[in-house]
Amino acid sequence: MSRVLLVDDDDELIFLISEYLEACGFETDTANSVAQARYFMKTSGYGLVVSDLHMPGESGLDLFRFVAARYPGTGFVLMTGCLDSRIKREAFKMGISCYMEKPFQLSELAVMIRSCALDGNCVAMHATA
Repeated sequence: MSRVLLVDDDDELIFLISEYLEACGFETDTANSVAQARYFMKTSGYGLVVSDLHMPGESGLDLFRFVAARYPGTGFVLMTGCLDSRIKREAFKMGISCYMEKPFQLSELAVMIRSCALDGNCVAMHATA
């Protein structure tokens, strides 16, 4: 299974997600900013990026633009605690089709990642209430 890059400025959340996914058999790296994620993307190969939308400085949408332009075969999942319809439309126009609304069950994220790995990309939007 390909490696997953997890990007979120919430250190506790990203640690929990990483520990859970590694227990499920995924290889993960974590970044707490878009700048750090860009560095990891340039130095390591990832099959999937799971990124928070709202972070200090640059956003998950900025990271998606970077990934889509330079690593077009890499899947992308956007996580957010507040996805309003305007941002949702912008994300769809950009090509992001996989979402996880916080809070979510870690098992749901693992299922989405497995689906992305099998399909080669994320094709369905997923949101929890």
